[in-house]
Amino acid sequence: MNRSEATAQPVPKNNSNVADYMSYGKRFTPYKWYKPLLAMLLAVVFGCAMSILVTLLNPAGLEAAMSGKDAGYDNLDAYTALGALVSLGSVAVFLPAVLFANRIVHARPFSSISSSRGGFSFPAFFKSLGASLAILGIPMTVITLIFEKNTGAVRFTVAGFVIFLILCPFQCIAEEYMCRGLIMQSFGSWIRFPFIPIILQAAVFAAMHPYNWIGVISTGLTGVVFGVCTFFTKGLEAGCAAHIVNNMVAFLTAGFGFGGIHTDIDILSFVLVLAFDLAYLGFIIFASKKLGWFSRIRKDDVAEFNEKIASKKASAGKQNA
Repeated sequence: MNRSEATAQPVPKNNSNVADYMSYGKRFTPYKWYKPLLAMLLAVVFGCAMSILVTLLNPAGLEAAMSGKDAGYDNLDAYTALGALVSLGSVAVFLPAVLFANRIVHARPFSSISSSRGGFSFPAFFKSLGASLAILGIPMTVITLIFEKNTGAVRFTVAGFVIFLILCPFQCIAEEYMCRGLIMQSFGSWIRFPFIPIILQAAVFAAMHPYNWIGVISTGLTGVVFGVCTFFTKGLEAGCAAHIVNNMVAFLTAGFGFGGIHTDIDILSFVLVLAFDLAYLGFIIFASKKLGWFSRIRKDDVAEFNEKIASKKASAGKQNA
């Protein structure tokens, strides 16, 4: 089935006909049990190496981080040009790291990490983005503007604001492809019960954020919510949308003088974040099951990829003969 045939099909009200996302990598003929592990290791190595290179752009920040003075979020600079480039860019590089690692291992196409529906669906993403703004973005902004004191100090520089707008979405998407994508699918190819891979990737996601213990638990639960969204929608679009809205609101309000991003998270913030996350999760499950937002299959990338592999093997066999 080609792409035009796939998109011409009527969209059902649920995505029950879509392949399971967790174990999707096993459908590709080059799959071996060790390949997901190799891809994860390579992605971490590539990502850390590129992250260090980006961090070297700010020697003072690197020195502070290595000495432990800059641990946490209280002194995070995502508002100047150099600050935004380093703080956001050092995470955004994990997106090409996942791409390079998958290409080297070559066990499956990159589109299969995006979803089990034949790649990343921009219509599903923009619908999820609208839902994220309504359920997460607007309420969080209103609460921040009401309860956080306006210091009147605008932290953004013009160049920093432009770089932030460009890099912040990529930083969020990179974390989704690394945690909900590569890591969760890798564990999902080995473990039959989907909740275990969801918990494991959420633990990795939480460990990446240097909050206090309440903040780490809160981040881990957000990772669980995004993982469940991915499981039900069979793709990364809903998680990417919510992640972008969450981070954009936090940085924009802090950058324009309302409160700030802090390492120490209190119980009230924990409860509010969990409530908003659960509300978003409930809507995304409804949108998946009843509205058909995540039902359209863009293409059959399994058949397309496996046919290419079979064709290469056949050609090699003829040459050897």
